[in-house]
Amino acid sequence: MPYLLIEHLEEISEWLWLEYSHAAQWWKDKLIFTNVREDEREKLAKLGSVLSETVTKFPFECSKLIVLDLQAEEELKPEDIEDDTIIVVGGILGDAIPKGRTKEFITSKMKGVKVRHIGKPQYSIDGASIVTKLIADGKRIEEIEYVENPTIRLDNLSEITLHYAVPKLNGKPLITPGLTELQKKELGFGEEEINDKELLEFFEGKREL
Repeated sequence: MPYLLIEHLEEISEWLWLEYSHAAQWWKDKLIFTNVREDEREKLAKLGSVLSETVTKFPFECSKLIVLDLQAEEELKPEDIEDDTIIVVGGILGDAIPKGRTKEFITSKMKGVKVRHIGKPQYSIDGASIVTKLIADGKRIEEIEYVENPTIRLDNLSEITLHYAVPKLNGKPLITPGLTELQKKELGFGEEEINDKELLEFFEGKREL
Protein backbone atom coordinates (compact mmCIF):
# COMPACT_ATOMS: atom_id res chain seq x y z
CA MET A 1 0.00 0.00 0.00
CA PRO A 2 1.34 3.48 -0.84
CA TYR A 3 1.92 6.28 1.66
CA LEU A 4 0.06 9.56 2.01
CA LEU A 5 2.28 12.47 3.00
CA ILE A 6 0.71 15.70 4.25
CA GLU A 7 2.99 18.74 4.06
CA HIS A 8 1.80 20.58 7.17
CA LEU A 9 1.32 24.28 6.31
CA GLU A 10 -1.26 25.59 8.80
CA GLU A 11 -1.65 26.14 12.52
CA ILE A 12 -3.43 23.19 14.15
CA SER A 13 -6.91 24.63 14.59
CA GLU A 14 -9.86 22.48 15.68
CA TRP A 15 -11.06 22.37 12.06
CA LEU A 16 -7.65 21.27 10.75
CA TRP A 17 -7.39 18.61 13.47
CA LEU A 18 -10.75 17.15 12.41
CA GLU A 19 -9.60 16.95 8.77
CA TYR A 20 -6.27 15.38 9.71
CA SER A 21 -8.03 12.87 11.97
CA HIS A 22 -10.42 11.91 9.17
CA ALA A 23 -7.50 11.40 6.76
CA ALA A 24 -5.80 9.21 9.37
CA GLN A 25 -8.89 6.98 9.58
CA TRP A 26 -8.44 6.17 5.89
CA TRP A 27 -4.64 5.89 5.73
CA LYS A 28 -3.86 4.52 9.22
CA ASP A 29 -0.13 3.72 9.62
CA LYS A 30 0.62 4.87 6.05
CA LEU A 31 0.17 8.56 6.93
CA ILE A 32 3.19 10.87 7.21
CA PHE A 33 3.31 14.53 8.26
CA THR A 34 6.24 16.72 7.18
CA ASN A 35 7.21 20.32 7.98
CA VAL A 36 6.14 19.85 11.60
CA ARG A 37 7.33 22.20 14.34
CA GLU A 38 8.79 20.74 17.53
CA ASP A 39 5.83 21.92 19.61
CA GLU A 40 3.41 20.13 17.24
CA ARG A 41 5.19 16.79 17.04
CA GLU A 42 3.55 15.10 20.01
CA LYS A 43 0.03 15.94 18.87
CA LEU A 44 0.46 14.93 15.22
CA ALA A 45 2.29 11.76 16.23
CA LYS A 46 -1.09 10.53 17.50
CA LEU A 47 -2.24 10.38 13.88
CA GLY A 48 0.82 9.36 11.87
CA SER A 49 4.58 9.47 11.42
CA VAL A 50 6.10 12.93 11.91
CA LEU A 51 9.09 14.61 10.27
CA SER A 52 10.32 18.13 10.98
CA GLU A 53 11.83 18.59 7.51
CA THR A 54 9.74 19.94 4.65
CA VAL A 55 9.06 17.51 1.82
CA THR A 56 10.58 20.01 -0.60
CA LYS A 57 14.01 19.44 0.97
CA PHE A 58 13.78 15.88 2.22
CA PRO A 59 15.84 13.38 0.18
CA PHE A 60 12.97 11.20 -0.95
CA GLU A 61 13.50 9.31 -4.21
CA CYS A 62 11.73 11.71 -6.61
CA SER A 63 10.53 8.92 -8.88
CA LYS A 64 8.49 7.59 -5.95
CA LEU A 65 6.75 10.91 -5.27
CA ILE A 66 3.45 12.18 -6.68
CA VAL A 67 2.35 15.68 -5.74
CA LEU A 68 -1.38 16.39 -5.90
CA ASP A 69 -1.96 19.82 -7.39
CA LEU A 70 -5.24 21.23 -8.67
CA GLN A 71 -3.29 22.93 -11.46
CA ALA A 72 -1.63 19.73 -12.72
CA GLU A 73 -2.22 18.76 -16.35
CA GLU A 74 -2.53 14.98 -15.78
CA GLU A 75 -5.02 13.17 -13.57
CA LEU A 76 -4.02 10.62 -10.97
CA LYS A 77 -4.63 7.04 -12.14
CA PRO A 78 -4.36 3.71 -10.33
CA GLU A 79 -1.48 2.67 -12.55
CA ASP A 80 0.55 5.68 -11.34
CA ILE A 81 0.62 4.20 -7.85
CA GLU A 82 2.84 1.40 -6.54
CA ASP A 83 3.25 -0.01 -3.04
CA ASP A 84 6.19 2.30 -2.28
CA THR A 85 4.69 5.42 -3.88
CA ILE A 86 4.45 8.51 -1.66
CA ILE A 87 1.53 10.77 -2.55
CA VAL A 88 1.91 14.35 -1.33
CA VAL A 89 -1.06 16.46 -0.26
CA GLY A 90 -0.76 20.07 0.86
CA GLY A 91 -1.94 20.54 4.44
CA ILE A 92 -3.76 23.71 3.42
CA LEU A 93 -7.24 24.84 4.40
CA GLY A 94 -8.55 25.90 0.99
CA ASP A 95 -10.02 29.23 -0.04
CA ALA A 96 -13.43 29.56 -1.71
CA ILE A 97 -11.49 30.57 -4.83
CA PRO A 98 -8.31 28.47 -5.10
CA LYS A 99 -5.13 30.57 -4.98
CA GLY A 100 -2.67 27.96 -6.23
CA ARG A 101 -0.90 27.65 -2.90
CA THR A 102 0.04 24.01 -3.47
CA LYS A 103 1.97 25.07 -6.56
CA GLU A 104 3.52 28.00 -4.68
CA PHE A 105 4.61 26.11 -1.58
CA ILE A 106 5.27 22.61 -2.90
CA THR A 107 5.15 21.87 -6.64
CA SER A 108 7.33 24.79 -7.75
CA LYS A 109 10.03 23.77 -5.26
CA MET A 110 10.28 20.13 -6.30
CA LYS A 111 11.96 19.04 -9.49
CA GLY A 112 11.58 15.61 -11.06
CA VAL A 113 8.40 14.59 -9.26
CA LYS A 114 5.14 13.54 -10.88
CA VAL A 115 2.37 16.10 -10.51
CA ARG A 116 -1.25 14.97 -10.76
CA HIS A 117 -4.75 16.28 -10.09
CA ILE A 118 -7.76 14.37 -8.75
CA GLY A 119 -10.40 16.15 -10.83
CA LYS A 120 -11.65 19.69 -11.26
CA PRO A 121 -13.24 20.17 -7.81
CA GLN A 122 -11.30 21.64 -4.92
CA TYR A 123 -11.41 19.16 -2.03
CA SER A 124 -10.62 19.63 1.63
CA ILE A 125 -7.48 17.94 2.98
CA ASP A 126 -9.40 14.90 4.17
CA GLY A 127 -11.52 14.86 1.00
CA ALA A 128 -8.40 14.79 -1.16
CA SER A 129 -6.96 12.06 1.06
CA ILE A 130 -10.08 9.92 0.63
CA VAL A 131 -10.23 10.38 -3.15
CA THR A 132 -6.55 9.46 -3.33
CA LYS A 133 -7.14 6.32 -1.26
CA LEU A 134 -10.00 5.28 -3.55
CA ILE A 135 -7.77 5.75 -6.60
CA ALA A 136 -4.95 3.80 -4.91
CA ASP A 137 -7.48 1.01 -4.35
CA GLY A 138 -8.27 0.89 -8.08
CA LYS A 139 -11.01 3.43 -8.78
CA ARG A 140 -10.71 6.00 -11.54
CA ILE A 141 -11.60 9.66 -11.09
CA GLU A 142 -14.75 9.38 -13.21
CA GLU A 143 -16.00 6.58 -10.95
CA ILE A 144 -15.77 8.65 -7.78
CA GLU A 145 -18.89 10.56 -6.83
CA TYR A 146 -18.75 13.91 -5.08
CA VAL A 147 -20.96 16.84 -4.13
CA GLU A 148 -19.81 20.41 -4.58
CA ASN A 149 -20.54 23.07 -1.97
CA PRO A 150 -22.60 20.82 0.33
CA THR A 151 -24.62 22.29 3.17
CA ILE A 152 -24.64 21.11 6.76
CA ARG A 153 -27.65 21.67 8.98
CA LEU A 154 -27.09 23.49 12.26
CA ASP A 155 -30.72 23.38 13.37
CA ASN A 156 -34.18 23.45 11.79
CA LEU A 157 -33.68 27.02 10.61
CA SER A 158 -29.98 27.35 9.88
CA GLU A 159 -27.37 25.77 7.66
CA ILE A 160 -23.95 26.65 6.30
CA THR A 161 -22.40 25.92 2.92
CA LEU A 162 -18.95 24.38 2.62
CA HIS A 163 -17.07 26.01 -0.24
CA TYR A 164 -15.38 22.86 -1.51
CA ALA A 165 -16.25 19.40 -2.79
CA VAL A 166 -16.88 16.36 -0.60
CA PRO A 167 -16.45 12.80 -1.95
CA LYS A 168 -19.38 10.41 -1.71
CA LEU A 169 -19.32 6.71 -0.95
CA ASN A 170 -22.42 4.63 -1.68
CA GLY A 171 -24.27 7.89 -2.29
CA LYS A 172 -23.38 9.37 1.12
CA PRO A 173 -21.24 12.54 1.40
CA LEU A 174 -18.16 11.87 3.53
CA ILE A 175 -18.30 15.12 5.48
CA THR A 176 -15.57 15.52 8.09
CA PRO A 177 -16.72 13.84 11.34
CA GLY A 178 -17.28 16.41 14.07
CA LEU A 179 -17.48 19.37 11.68
CA THR A 180 -21.18 20.02 12.28
CA GLU A 181 -20.66 20.04 16.05
CA LEU A 182 -17.65 22.36 15.69
CA GLN A 183 -19.62 24.83 13.58
CA LYS A 184 -22.49 24.81 16.08
CA LYS A 185 -20.04 25.59 18.88
CA GLU A 186 -18.22 28.34 16.98
CA LEU A 187 -21.47 29.99 15.86
CA GLY A 188 -23.07 29.78 19.29
CA PHE A 189 -25.80 27.25 18.56
CA GLY A 190 -27.21 25.19 21.40
CA GLU A 191 -27.07 21.45 21.41
CA GLU A 192 -30.83 20.98 21.50
CA GLU A 193 -32.64 20.48 18.20
CA ILE A 194 -35.83 22.42 17.46
CA ASN A 195 -38.69 19.99 16.84
CA ASP A 196 -41.41 20.41 14.21
CA LYS A 197 -44.06 21.45 16.74
CA GLU A 198 -41.84 24.23 18.13
CA LEU A 199 -41.03 25.41 14.62
CA LEU A 200 -44.73 25.55 13.67
CA GLU A 201 -45.60 27.49 16.84
CA PHE A 202 -42.80 29.96 16.07
CA PHE A 203 -44.20 30.69 12.61
CA GLU A 204 -47.69 31.05 14.11
CA GLY A 205 -46.34 33.61 16.57
CA LYS A 206 -47.08 31.42 19.60
CA ARG A 207 -43.52 31.06 20.89
CA GLU A 208 -39.96 32.29 20.60
CA LEU A 209 -37.00 30.16 19.65
